Amino acid sequence: MRKVIILLLTVMGTLQMQAQDQNFWIFLCFGQSNMAGQAPIEQQDLNVSDRYLSMATTDGADRKLGTWRKAVPPLCRADAHLGPADWFGRTLLDVVPDGVRIGIVSVAVEGCPITFFDKDKNGALIDKEERDWMNGILNQYGRDPYQRLLSMAKIAAKDGVIKGILLHQGETDAYNDKWRNEVRKIYRDLQQELKFDSTAVPLLVGEVVRGEYGGICGHANPTINDIQNHYPDTYVVSSEGCLPSDDNLHFSSEGYRMLGRHYALRYLEATNPALAETCREKLAAAGLDKSGTFTSSLKIETQRKGTMLSVSASEPVDRVDVVSFSGQTVKTYALGGAKTCELNLKDLPKEKLVFVFLSASGRATTDIDLSAGQ
Repeated sequence: MRKVIILLLTVMGTLQMQAQDQNFWIFLCFGQSNMAGQAPIEQQDLNVSDRYLSMATTDGADRKLGTWRKAVPPLCRADAHLGPADWFGRTLLDVVPDGVRIGIVSVAVEGCPITFFDKDKNGALIDKEERDWMNGILNQYGRDPYQRLLSMAKIAAKDGVIKGILLHQGETDAYNDKWRNEVRKIYRDLQQELKFDSTAVPLLVGEVVRGEYGGICGHANPTINDIQNHYPDTYVVSSEGCLPSDDNLHFSSEGYRMLGRHYALRYLEATNPALAETCREKLAAAGLDKSGTFTSSLKIETQRKGTMLSVSASEPVDRVDVVSFSGQTVKTYALGGAKTCELNLKDLPKEKLVFVFLSASGRATTDIDLSAGQ
């Protein structure tokens, strides 16, 4: 009888392995508003490969809880928007073998503390929540974001293999060691319950909008960056070059696209250096280096005098795009290959703007705050 039971268990285990597609890579995503996505979904975001899927972690008009759907944004919930996971998966698909599919399981609660994902603390905290809009989101997750993420991950793991965990949370409370320790506990809880090897499932933690871009929570980034110094298999994802929206808290649409690329490259750097190099080369060909900043031999010097901006360039400049911190181009100056010029700033918005200079070798950027009179 004992031999029969062992044989049955062996067969069941074999069948489960056969049901799991080793080329279906599953990534768990959790956090707060920036992980949910807050930027407009644009036409370029709607062209999604059939190899990119998302698990519905809530019910909605275009999704059914616990089922796979094509990863057309929004991924997190039907009432969310564009987020970093959208272009994380697309970037991976550009470099992984053709037989690989990518699956996203995303649970995010806008404005939540990290403890909303601590299975041992979140019940009492959520019971005390009084904000109607927050309760509306929590209700969609059965008032337990951790349990929803876990249960959906278990369903997803029947079809594929969990390959990584993406976190974007910190604007609320990433200002001390308690946050860092909470993040690690949640990761360990998931590891224990999902039974994955931590060396094969890295934790990727994204920076918030940087202070130099006007990010009002940029002072959380030192704590976020410090986490990789304390825990193995934990990697920080740079938000360099990722511009915010007008609220200086969330990223713009292009900011999310760039942040998603950063997540993808950081994952590959941690798990497959050869693919990382391929990805880096593709990003470089698009004018992006490994950290997401523009690479170029172009150097720019500027001097502002009232409503005029004097520009001196190291090589001929074709044009200058003026971009708001919401990611919108507000004006373009055609320079036609000039190395020196005067730009009239009179009609530009009276706010902090990014001037993007484009030449044959690439581009250079400089920030100018027009809200400060000169």
